[in-house]
Amino acid sequence: MAICSILDQKTDNRRGGEDCVFNGYLEDYLNMEDVVIDPALRDTLTAILEKEPETKICIGLRSEVNKDAISNQIIRYKDVFKLAGKPLIYPYIIYISKEGEDRALLIEPTADYGFIKAKGLYYCMTEPGSEFIDCKNEIVAVSLSDPSLIMRAFDGLFTQRAGALQRKLDSHFFRNYDELKAAAIKAANELKENAPAALAALEDRSDAIYEYVINWFLLKKVLYVQYMVNKNILTSVHEGNVKRQRNQAKLNADEITFLSYSEMWRTDGTMPEETPAEEGPADA
Repeated sequence: MAICSILDQKTDNRRGGEDCVFNGYLEDYLNMEDVVIDPALRDTLTAILEKEPETKICIGLRSEVNKDAISNQIIRYKDVFKLAGKPLIYPYIIYISKEGEDRALLIEPTADYGFIKAKGLYYCMTEPGSEFIDCKNEIVAVSLSDPSLIMRAFDGLFTQRAGALQRKLDSHFFRNYDELKAAAIKAANELKENAPAALAALEDRSDAIYEYVINWFLLKKVLYVQYMVNKNILTSVHEGNVKRQRNQAKLNADEITFLSYSEMWRTDGTMPEETPAEEGPADA
């Protein structure tokens, strides 16, 4: 089933559904008076609407974490499986059908490491077992880190293959895998450093803990999958040996450091001296 057909079936909160917050025409969303939209995002969405008035938008689409996905089993981040319900949230999905073809733009609004997170969400959305597995060539991921790229991506949805367009967007942020890896590790470390104080200030930290766990999961996911899909690395570094490539991909994902689920619940606002061995990255 094409991406637009799947998304059209999602029921939003307005109609008593729990699939997403909003699902409908972009024009209707932008005209709602009770929603707060980042000014840069609003400008971008308005420009998209002017180009394609029939564009639709799905906001806050929820999804379960796929325990059966091979990549999820290999990175073995057990904390993500402690999250109940549908903790994965796809913030903004712009979608449109044109001349018999469907296309979608997955937009992550986070600024600092939003593009890495967008890639992680894309990998979750299109992995084996997902309802969108057959739509991977219809979806492109981008972030609000650079609003101009969103327009460039939207303009290219029907003129370029999704894979080629995605690679162009990737190259804007990272020249190679090593740069991506360094940025992901930096993001993970910053999250770990800032989490204790941020959580200690909250009366109810449930949602924040879920978000931290998902963020670390997505960083791990990107480091693993992005390494595995790199055919150049397979041939030039691992001499065509997929097993060796897979082992290195797992080691790369293991470099993402995090606070354990239990630590975040008991934190008093100070960084623990040492992460318990049974819950650290190597065992997760």
